[in-house]
Amino acid sequence: MEQKELRNKEKNKQMEERRIIYVGRIPKDYTRMDMRRRFQRFGEIEHVQLHFREHGDNYGFVTFSYTCDAYAAIEKGNDIPDCQPFELCFGGRRKFCETEYEDLDGDIELMEELNPLQSLNSKKTLDFDELLQQAKKKIGKPS
Repeated sequence: MEQKELRNKEKNKQMEERRIIYVGRIPKDYTRMDMRRRFQRFGEIEHVQLHFREHGDNYGFVTFSYTCDAYAAIEKGNDIPDCQPFELCFGGRRKFCETEYEDLDGDIELMEELNPLQSLNSKKTLDFDELLQQAKKKIGKPS
């Protein structure tokens, strides 16, 4: 197997085992060593990765050696006194969704098929009251 293919296979395994956590809202001056120090209290860390973006929505990933440590980091990672809270969740969430992404909002034909009460010629979006009225009509309740 090629080196890149082996790396991808290992990363997929780490995601499936839920050993990778996503860390959002990282300050612009944060380093990988800062991240490692912050999360090593939860367990042995294999890898730390940071991504800094132009608009300041910086994020990173911490890969733990053990799943239980990743769970602990997510559960208690913001309970550290005098430390900025981060957005914490499991990393690689796209891999946990076994189907491809579909943009149903942009598919007028599919939306009309799913909502036959909406006129085929009407492309306006319905507000809550209109949707409620249609739902009541569909199940036979009076308005």
